[in-house]
Order: sequence, then structure tokens, then C-alpha cells
Amino acid sequence: LHELFSILGYRVNIKPFTYINFKTQNYQGKWILYQSSENPGAFYKNYIQDLLFGLYLQKANLIPALQFFIAHNNKNFMEVLRDQNQLSEIKNITASSYGTYEDYIKDLEQFKSKLFVIKSSTGSRSKNVSPLFTQKEKLKTPKKMSLTITLQNAKYLWNKITRGNNFLPVSLHRRKFIVQEYIPNLKGDYKIVIYNTKQYIFYRENRNNDFRASGSMKFDYLTNVPDGLMDFAEKIYKSFNVPYISLDIGILGSEFFLFEFQFMCFGQRAIERSSYFYEKQNGVWAKKIETPDLEKEIAHSVDAYVKRNL
Repeated sequence: LHELFSILGYRVNIKPFTYINFKTQNYQGKWILYQSSENPGAFYKNYIQDLLFGLYLQKANLIPALQFFIAHNNKNFMEVLRDQNQLSEIKNITASSYGTYEDYIKDLEQFKSKLFVIKSSTGSRSKNVSPLFTQKEKLKTPKKMSLTITLQNAKYLWNKITRGNNFLPVSLHRRKFIVQEYIPNLKGDYKIVIYNTKQYIFYRENRNNDFRASGSMKFDYLTNVPDGLMDFAEKIYKSFNVPYISLDIGILGSEFFLFEFQFMCFGQRAIERSSYFYEKQNGVWAKKIETPDLEKEIAHSVDAYVKRNL
């Protein structure tokens, strides 16, 4: 990457996050390309966020912008970005966001008449994704998924017994989640990774006797691309103004549904196992044969992003 960016005319400095020092350094106007972390518990990601927010306050140019880092491995904030996006086509699937099970229970009545899917805010490959089809599932699954173990309530209770102190119990179900509308009769979805003008696509068939496609390992790289899919993906990509994006899209009839979208740390299977990409020429999508080069696509996509935002 250093070599590729140098060829494109950039002066590149590579630094560990710990080398950022706001006492002695000012990054105003600098372009900062960074990566996130998926360590257990998101502890290091939380540390990175502190530094990125400091860079944001110094008016550095983050690549991608700070809100897209916050959305990484955070489905709740992903839905915030969807709701605030100006593209109406991605709002035909709805989701409700919750921080506790108690919050969810207050809204339970609105979930009784339809089928839904619950997703933990973090996780990939359909981990922590479950159906909410029956009333039993709608009651028990969110409670189990949001469970957080704490000894604080026991300490509060002990203080109440021994000292007579009143206390407000801390919820034991504080792991945030979303409840998303279920789209029936889908046999799979399309994973599309976009680097600037190039689209890499494969089809994911659902798991056996399951509605989930992510993590199924049933891939088709040679499938015919449905009409309108690449135009839909292109609209989404442009609407967010990012260097690259990963999209999970389902199709029912002639309607497209954007299930999830990521801006960093997404899987690269689409590009690594492809021998071609799609690119629009004179308004028409053309299939181009090419051995993929991930680092090259990152560098050229970032370069195009910088030039768009000068």
C-alpha cells in the first residue's frame, strides 16, 4: 500500500495508533487512512474511537469519515445511517433499535402481527441472528440475546437489606440489538463489494432449512446478475460518499432490499475469489476479466475518494 500510494503521488507516513500525540501534533487538513478492530469486547475499537474523535476535532480528513467507523460491527448505528440517508430505495425494509430488553417489551404489541428477525448489534456470518416468528420467540429470544451478567444488583440488594438504602435495579439485559422486518421467500442474497467504479459480486444461497445466507458457504461466483442490481448498488455507494463499501442485498420480484452494509473490515471473498469485475461504460455495465489485486483497489479507491472531496 505504501508503494502504491507513493506511485499515486502521496507522501505516506505509517504510524501505530499509540504514536498519535495531540499535545505535540496537529493533523488539521491531513488525510488519515485508518483501520478498525474486531477484538473481543470491542475494547481496542473503543480506544481507536477516542483517537479518531480527537483527529476529527483537529479537523483531520478521516478516510472513511468518523460515522462510518462507528457503524463498523454496530448494526444499531448502521440503521441510524440508513434512516438519515437521502436514498428512499433503501428504506423499504425497517428496523427498530433497542438498548435493553425492557425497552423492547414496551413495544412488543407492534411486533405481534408480523414476522421479524432479531440481530445482535455485533457479529458476522449470521452470528446472533435469529427468527422472531412465534410469540414465544418474540418473548424469549430478545431476552436471551440481550443478557448481561452483573453483580451490581446483588450489591445494591445487600445494601438495601443491611442499610435500608433504596436503589433502582440495573437491567440484566443491556446488550443492544435490532428487530428487522423479515422478507419471506428469499432463497439467498447477493454480496456486492464496490471499489470506486468496480463491482465484485457473488450470490449466497441460504443455509439448509434456514433463512440466513451469510455464513452458508454456498457461493456462486458465476451467476447471472439480475437486472437493476448493479444500478441499485451504485446508488447506495454514491449516497454514502465512501471509498469502498460492502452490501448485502436481497431481491423479491423486482424489488431490492438492503439488509446490511459495511465500510471497513468487511470480508474480501468477493474480490479475492473473483476473476472479473463489473464496470459501467457509456451507461452500460460491462464484465471485465482481471486477476484481482486488493491493495491496488484500495489505493485507487482512496485516491478517487480524496479527489472527490478536495
